[in-house]
Amino acid sequence: MPDDQKTVLIIEDEETLLDMYRLKFEVSGFAVLIAPTGEAGLEIMKTARPDLILVDLVLGNKAAGGVLDGYEVIRRLKRNQETAHIKMCALTNYDQDKNVEDAYAAGADDYLVKSDLTPAELVSKARDILAGKKVGLPGV
Repeated sequence: MPDDQKTVLIIEDEETLLDMYRLKFEVSGFAVLIAPTGEAGLEIMKTARPDLILVDLVLGNKAAGGVLDGYEVIRRLKRNQETAHIKMCALTNYDQDKNVEDAYAAGADDYLVKSDLTPAELVSKARDILAGKKVGLPGV
């Protein structure tokens, strides 16, 4: 992995989206880690330190053993001194004020709505977030 290559962890329970995002980030020069459940994402974080975590807020992949939602994943990672500094972005189809407010209260650094973005636009937003820009929905 080149020294300047950024790593993104994508926590998403919809397999088609996960594959699509993974591919777009990889062809855009990112190293990509993927997790189909919140639990799998936390397990990856025991050994990996990505530069950015994109986490779906509704993680309903019960068949894969998932019970944690994205809010709880963000809370746990932000409470941990070893992972609190990592940029975390909620990536969801919910754009209601309550969801946005809850994500920021959990510790999300940004909030993006999946249905508003193509995979290429998501990669562009991820680069902006890594550069310290606020690109998603504002907190309420």
